Amino acid sequence: MKKVLAAALICAASSFAAWDYFPVIEYGKGEAKIGFSLSRQGDYHRGGEAGTGTDFRIRYSPLANLEFMSTYVDANYVLGARYQVIPVLSAGVDIGFPIITPAWSFTPNIQFSMPLTDALALGSNIEVTINTEESYGQDGRGSKSQNKVTEGMDLSAGVELDLTLGKSTIWVSCDINTGLTASKVDGKVGKGPDGKDLAAKDEGRGLEIVPTLGYIATVGNLALGTSFGMEFGKDAGHENFNTIIGVDFSLKF
Repeated sequence: MKKVLAAALICAASSFAAWDYFPVIEYGKGEAKIGFSLSRQGDYHRGGEAGTGTDFRIRYSPLANLEFMSTYVDANYVLGARYQVIPVLSAGVDIGFPIITPAWSFTPNIQFSMPLTDALALGSNIEVTINTEESYGQDGRGSKSQNKVTEGMDLSAGVELDLTLGKSTIWVSCDINTGLTASKVDGKVGKGPDGKDLAAKDEGRGLEIVPTLGYIATVGNLALGTSFGMEFGKDAGHENFNTIIGVDFSLKF
């Protein structure tokens, strides 16, 4: 049971978040972005973990108040759409395609954003990820003996403040991620050593807090950004906090 859940978690899509926490782009406008990240938890030379990530995104507004988005994050492919309901509120859904695993993901989201001053803006997002059933061998890999695994639902919420001064933007955000329900194998939740049903935190999907600081420089239609973030949460698999640095480049058209 634990091996199957571990395999499902390792192969799970990493991110189905909407493009950002602010209003839909203008009608007829588009944007393409590429990003790279490096993360490390603990001392790599003493058993710590390190990893890299890539992020390709593109979005376009074919109609007023409507935005379509496509992302390719660490070999996970997502299509999404957002609609600006009123100036301060938008709603959308992201669909994760079964590329790495045979499971689909559906992530509805709601965003609230507003300008606080001419230079300061507030954005926020809340979303729930729902996964479909997928098959794994009892050893956690493909085999003739298959288990039906359904990863539990996950909740993500975040808030961001952007300070724009001329062509520079300094932003700070804090995101909270947690599993809402435990994963199931063949329709059943596993038991822990105490005989009780496993919870999301037992799978490494417990509470995670991610504060991040970033900077964006705008040169014409090109934006260059960098960020530094930290992931906290023992129940989310972080025995030591995880540090993440990233750079990205975007082009508006």
